[in-house]
Amino acid sequence: MLPKRQILASKISNARSRNNERQLERELQQFFDRLGKQVQSNLEEYWSDHLLQGQVDLITKPISEAQAEYYLILQKYDKREYQLGIREAERLVKLSKKPIASKAIKPRLRKTRDLFATLRGAEEDLLERVFIASQATIARVDTSIKLLLTEGYQSGKGINYVANLLIKRFDQLQTWEATRIARTEIHNSHNTAVMDTYQELGVEYTMWISAGDDGRTRDSHLEVDGEIIPIGGTYSNGLKYPGDTDGPIEEWINCRCSNAPYVIPYGYSAPPFSPFREEDLIKIR
Repeated sequence: MLPKRQILASKISNARSRNNERQLERELQQFFDRLGKQVQSNLEEYWSDHLLQGQVDLITKPISEAQAEYYLILQKYDKREYQLGIREAERLVKLSKKPIASKAIKPRLRKTRDLFATLRGAEEDLLERVFIASQATIARVDTSIKLLLTEGYQSGKGINYVANLLIKRFDQLQTWEATRIARTEIHNSHNTAVMDTYQELGVEYTMWISAGDDGRTRDSHLEVDGEIIPIGGTYSNGLKYPGDTDGPIEEWINCRCSNAPYVIPYGYSAPPFSPFREEDLIKIR
Protein backbone atom coordinates (compact mmCIF):
# COMPACT_ATOMS: atom_id res chain seq x y z
CA MET A 1 0.00 0.00 0.00
CA LEU A 2 0.94 3.66 -0.27
CA PRO A 3 3.00 5.16 2.59
CA LYS A 4 0.83 6.80 5.26
CA ARG A 5 2.69 10.07 4.76
CA GLN A 6 1.61 10.11 1.08
CA ILE A 7 -2.01 9.56 2.06
CA LEU A 8 -1.75 12.31 4.73
CA ALA A 9 -0.23 14.77 2.25
CA SER A 10 -3.04 14.01 -0.20
CA LYS A 11 -5.69 14.60 2.49
CA ILE A 12 -4.14 17.97 3.42
CA SER A 13 -4.18 19.01 -0.23
CA ASN A 14 -7.78 17.81 -0.57
CA ALA A 15 -8.78 20.03 2.35
CA ARG A 16 -7.31 23.04 0.53
CA SER A 17 -9.13 22.02 -2.63
CA ARG A 18 -12.43 21.84 -0.75
CA ASN A 19 -11.85 25.41 0.44
CA ASN A 20 -11.35 26.55 -3.18
CA GLU A 21 -14.44 24.58 -4.15
CA ARG A 22 -16.56 26.31 -1.51
CA GLN A 23 -15.30 29.74 -2.58
CA LEU A 24 -16.01 29.01 -6.23
CA GLU A 25 -19.47 27.73 -5.34
CA ARG A 26 -20.26 30.98 -3.50
CA GLU A 27 -19.11 33.10 -6.45
CA LEU A 28 -21.21 31.02 -8.83
CA GLN A 29 -24.23 31.42 -6.57
CA GLN A 30 -23.76 35.19 -6.59
CA PHE A 31 -23.23 35.15 -10.37
CA PHE A 32 -26.44 33.23 -11.07
CA ASP A 33 -28.34 35.38 -8.55
CA ARG A 34 -27.33 38.56 -10.41
CA LEU A 35 -28.10 36.95 -13.75
CA GLY A 36 -31.54 35.85 -12.61
CA LYS A 37 -32.41 39.36 -11.41
CA GLN A 38 -31.30 40.86 -14.73
CA VAL A 39 -33.45 38.41 -16.69
CA GLN A 40 -36.43 39.08 -14.39
CA SER A 41 -35.99 42.82 -14.93
CA ASN A 42 -35.95 42.35 -18.70
CA LEU A 43 -39.02 40.10 -18.47
CA GLU A 44 -40.98 42.94 -16.90
CA GLU A 45 -39.74 45.39 -19.54
CA TYR A 46 -40.18 43.35 -22.70
CA TRP A 47 -43.02 40.92 -21.97
CA SER A 48 -46.22 41.43 -23.96
CA ASP A 49 -49.40 39.57 -24.83
CA HIS A 50 -47.91 38.98 -28.29
CA LEU A 51 -44.42 37.77 -27.48
CA LEU A 52 -42.10 37.72 -30.49
CA GLN A 53 -38.69 36.06 -30.90
CA GLY A 54 -37.03 39.47 -30.77
CA GLN A 55 -38.54 40.08 -27.33
CA VAL A 56 -37.38 36.67 -26.13
CA ASP A 57 -33.85 37.56 -27.29
CA LEU A 58 -33.99 40.87 -25.40
CA ILE A 59 -35.18 39.17 -22.20
CA THR A 60 -32.34 36.64 -22.33
CA LYS A 61 -29.66 39.04 -23.58
CA PRO A 62 -27.94 39.28 -20.15
CA ILE A 63 -27.17 35.55 -20.31
CA SER A 64 -25.04 35.65 -23.46
CA GLU A 65 -23.41 38.89 -22.29
CA ALA A 66 -22.39 37.18 -19.02
CA GLN A 67 -20.24 34.49 -20.67
CA ALA A 68 -17.00 36.48 -20.27
CA GLU A 69 -17.67 37.09 -16.56
CA TYR A 70 -18.53 33.42 -16.04
CA TYR A 71 -15.28 32.33 -17.71
CA LEU A 72 -13.19 34.73 -15.62
CA ILE A 73 -14.68 33.30 -12.43
CA LEU A 74 -13.82 29.76 -13.48
CA GLN A 75 -10.41 30.80 -14.76
CA LYS A 76 -9.40 32.33 -11.42
CA TYR A 77 -10.15 29.17 -9.45
CA ASP A 78 -8.94 26.73 -12.11
CA LYS A 79 -5.53 28.44 -12.23
CA ARG A 80 -5.32 28.49 -8.44
CA GLU A 81 -6.24 24.82 -8.23
CA TYR A 82 -3.90 23.82 -11.04
CA GLN A 83 -0.95 25.26 -9.12
CA LEU A 84 -2.14 23.52 -5.94
CA GLY A 85 -2.25 20.26 -7.90
CA ILE A 86 1.35 20.76 -9.05
CA ARG A 87 2.51 21.26 -5.47
CA GLU A 88 0.60 18.20 -4.26
CA ALA A 89 2.04 15.99 -7.01
CA GLU A 90 5.53 17.24 -6.28
CA ARG A 91 5.16 16.39 -2.58
CA LEU A 92 3.72 12.95 -3.32
CA VAL A 93 6.62 12.16 -5.62
CA LYS A 94 9.10 13.22 -2.91
CA LEU A 95 7.33 11.01 -0.40
CA SER A 96 7.51 7.92 -2.60
CA LYS A 97 9.43 4.97 -1.17
CA LYS A 98 12.31 5.41 -3.60
CA PRO A 99 13.40 7.97 -6.25
CA ILE A 100 11.44 7.67 -9.47
CA ALA A 101 12.76 10.68 -11.32
CA SER A 102 15.87 10.77 -13.44
CA LYS A 103 18.90 12.83 -12.40
CA ALA A 104 18.04 15.33 -15.10
CA ILE A 105 14.60 15.90 -13.61
CA LYS A 106 15.42 15.73 -9.89
CA PRO A 107 16.45 19.41 -9.55
CA ARG A 108 12.90 20.40 -10.49
CA LEU A 109 11.66 18.61 -7.41
CA ARG A 110 13.42 21.26 -5.34
CA LYS A 111 12.22 24.21 -7.40
CA THR A 112 8.46 24.41 -7.69
CA ARG A 113 8.77 27.73 -9.56
CA ASP A 114 10.74 25.98 -12.31
CA LEU A 115 8.09 23.29 -12.51
CA PHE A 116 5.36 25.94 -12.85
CA ALA A 117 7.26 27.40 -15.80
CA THR A 118 7.64 23.98 -17.41
CA LEU A 119 3.92 23.25 -17.10
CA ARG A 120 2.72 26.68 -18.21
CA GLY A 121 1.74 25.35 -21.62
CA ALA A 122 -0.25 22.54 -20.05
CA GLU A 123 -2.07 25.07 -17.85
CA GLU A 124 -2.93 27.13 -20.92
CA ASP A 125 -4.40 24.01 -22.54
CA LEU A 126 -6.53 23.49 -19.44
CA LEU A 127 -7.80 27.08 -19.55
CA GLU A 128 -8.69 26.70 -23.22
CA ARG A 129 -10.83 23.69 -22.30
CA VAL A 130 -12.38 25.73 -19.47
CA PHE A 131 -13.23 28.50 -21.95
CA ILE A 132 -14.94 26.03 -24.30
CA ALA A 133 -16.81 24.49 -21.36
CA SER A 134 -17.93 27.94 -20.15
CA GLN A 135 -19.34 28.69 -23.58
CA ALA A 136 -21.24 25.41 -23.53
CA THR A 137 -22.68 26.07 -20.05
CA ILE A 138 -23.87 29.58 -20.90
CA ALA A 139 -25.36 28.33 -24.18
CA ARG A 140 -27.18 25.59 -22.29
CA VAL A 141 -28.59 28.09 -19.77
CA ASP A 142 -29.59 30.48 -22.57
CA THR A 143 -31.40 27.72 -24.48
CA SER A 144 -33.23 26.46 -21.39
CA ILE A 145 -34.43 29.96 -20.42
CA LYS A 146 -35.62 30.73 -23.95
CA LEU A 147 -37.50 27.43 -24.04
CA LEU A 148 -39.03 28.22 -20.65
CA LEU A 149 -40.18 31.66 -21.90
CA THR A 150 -41.67 30.21 -25.07
CA GLU A 151 -43.51 27.39 -23.29
CA GLY A 152 -44.66 29.75 -20.55
CA TYR A 153 -46.06 32.17 -23.13
CA GLN A 154 -47.80 29.37 -25.04
CA SER A 155 -49.47 28.18 -21.84
CA GLY A 156 -51.37 31.47 -21.73
CA LYS A 157 -50.93 31.80 -17.97
CA GLY A 158 -49.31 35.21 -18.08
CA ILE A 159 -46.18 36.96 -16.88
CA ASN A 160 -46.50 36.00 -13.19
CA TYR A 161 -46.51 32.32 -14.10
CA VAL A 162 -43.44 32.76 -16.31
CA ALA A 163 -41.69 34.81 -13.62
CA ASN A 164 -42.16 31.96 -11.14
CA LEU A 165 -40.72 29.51 -13.67
CA LEU A 166 -37.64 31.73 -14.00
CA ILE A 167 -37.25 31.91 -10.22
CA LYS A 168 -37.31 28.11 -9.96
CA ARG A 169 -34.79 27.69 -12.80
CA PHE A 170 -32.31 30.18 -11.36
CA ASP A 171 -32.77 28.63 -7.91
CA GLN A 172 -31.53 25.39 -9.45
CA LEU A 173 -28.51 27.19 -10.89
CA GLN A 174 -27.72 28.80 -7.53
CA THR A 175 -28.00 25.56 -5.55
CA TRP A 176 -27.22 22.07 -6.81
CA GLU A 177 -25.93 23.18 -10.24
CA ALA A 178 -23.46 25.66 -8.70
CA THR A 179 -22.30 22.89 -6.35
CA ARG A 180 -21.84 20.43 -9.20
CA ILE A 181 -20.00 22.92 -11.41
CA ALA A 182 -17.65 23.98 -8.59
CA ARG A 183 -16.83 20.41 -7.59
CA THR A 184 -16.25 19.27 -11.16
CA GLU A 185 -14.10 22.29 -12.11
CA ILE A 186 -11.88 22.14 -9.03
CA HIS A 187 -11.44 18.40 -9.15
CA ASN A 188 -10.69 18.34 -12.87
CA SER A 189 -8.17 21.19 -12.65
CA HIS A 190 -6.45 19.63 -9.66
CA ASN A 191 -6.11 16.15 -11.12
CA THR A 192 -5.10 17.45 -14.54
CA ALA A 193 -2.22 19.30 -12.83
CA VAL A 194 -1.31 16.19 -10.83
CA MET A 195 -1.13 14.04 -13.96
CA ASP A 196 0.80 16.68 -15.94
CA THR A 197 3.32 16.89 -13.09
CA TYR A 198 3.64 13.13 -12.75
CA GLN A 199 4.48 12.87 -16.44
CA GLU A 200 6.99 15.72 -16.15
CA LEU A 201 8.70 14.06 -13.17
CA GLY A 202 8.91 10.61 -14.70
CA VAL A 203 6.30 8.77 -12.63
CA GLU A 204 5.73 5.30 -14.06
CA TYR A 205 2.64 4.05 -12.19
CA THR A 206 -0.30 5.56 -10.34
CA MET A 207 -2.80 4.16 -7.83
CA TRP A 208 -6.46 5.17 -7.54
CA ILE A 209 -7.49 6.32 -4.04
CA SER A 210 -11.26 6.59 -3.51
CA ALA A 211 -12.82 9.25 -1.28
CA GLY A 212 -13.96 6.46 1.04
CA ASP A 213 -17.24 4.70 1.71
CA ASP A 214 -19.11 7.70 3.13
CA GLY A 215 -22.36 7.12 1.28
CA ARG A 216 -21.48 9.62 -1.47
CA THR A 217 -18.76 7.70 -3.35
CA ARG A 218 -20.18 5.79 -6.32
CA ASP A 219 -19.82 2.00 -6.29
CA SER A 220 -17.56 1.92 -9.35
CA HIS A 221 -15.06 4.20 -7.57
CA LEU A 222 -15.06 2.04 -4.46
CA GLU A 223 -14.38 -0.94 -6.71
CA VAL A 224 -11.48 0.78 -8.50
CA ASP A 225 -9.87 1.84 -5.19
CA GLY A 226 -6.34 0.43 -5.05
CA GLU A 227 -6.05 -0.27 -8.77
CA ILE A 228 -2.65 0.50 -10.32
CA ILE A 229 -1.97 1.51 -13.92
CA PRO A 230 1.06 2.64 -15.92
CA ILE A 231 1.06 6.39 -16.53
CA GLY A 232 -1.25 7.06 -19.46
CA GLY A 233 -3.16 3.83 -18.88
CA THR A 234 -6.85 3.46 -18.07
CA TYR A 235 -8.53 2.30 -14.87
CA SER A 236 -11.34 -0.25 -15.05
CA ASN A 237 -13.96 2.52 -14.83
CA GLY A 238 -12.75 4.01 -18.12
CA LEU A 239 -10.83 6.97 -16.64
CA LYS A 240 -7.11 7.70 -16.91
CA TYR A 241 -7.27 9.58 -13.59
CA PRO A 242 -10.02 10.86 -11.25
CA GLY A 243 -11.89 13.67 -12.99
CA ASP A 244 -10.77 12.66 -16.49
CA THR A 245 -13.36 14.44 -18.65
CA ASP A 246 -12.41 12.35 -21.68
CA GLY A 247 -13.98 9.35 -19.95
CA PRO A 248 -17.67 8.51 -19.35
CA ILE A 249 -19.43 11.51 -17.78
CA GLU A 250 -21.16 9.34 -15.19
CA GLU A 251 -17.70 8.41 -13.88
CA TRP A 252 -16.04 11.83 -13.60
CA ILE A 253 -18.84 14.23 -12.73
CA ASN A 254 -18.87 15.06 -8.99
CA CYS A 255 -15.88 12.76 -8.44
CA ARG A 256 -13.86 13.31 -5.22
CA CYS A 257 -11.20 10.59 -5.59
CA SER A 258 -7.45 11.12 -5.98
CA ASN A 259 -4.46 9.59 -7.73
CA ALA A 260 -1.06 8.89 -6.16
CA PRO A 261 2.28 7.81 -7.63
CA TYR A 262 2.98 4.15 -7.02
CA VAL A 263 6.49 2.68 -6.84
CA ILE A 264 6.82 -1.05 -7.42
CA PRO A 265 8.68 -2.54 -4.41
CA TYR A 266 12.21 -3.82 -4.86
CA GLY A 267 12.22 -7.47 -5.93
CA TYR A 268 8.88 -7.28 -7.75
CA SER A 269 7.75 -6.44 -11.25
CA ALA A 270 4.44 -5.39 -12.76
CA PRO A 271 2.21 -8.11 -14.26
CA PRO A 272 1.68 -8.18 -18.05
CA PHE A 273 -1.81 -6.66 -17.76
CA SER A 274 -3.40 -3.42 -16.61
CA PRO A 275 -5.02 -2.34 -14.38
CA PHE A 276 -3.60 -4.50 -11.60
CA ARG A 277 -3.39 -4.56 -7.82
CA GLU A 278 -0.55 -5.04 -5.38
CA GLU A 279 -1.41 -8.71 -4.97
CA ASP A 280 -0.83 -9.14 -8.72
CA LEU A 281 2.85 -8.09 -8.50
CA ILE A 282 5.32 -10.72 -9.66
CA LYS A 283 8.13 -11.62 -7.28
CA ILE A 284 11.45 -11.77 -9.13
CA ARG A 285 13.83 -12.36 -6.19
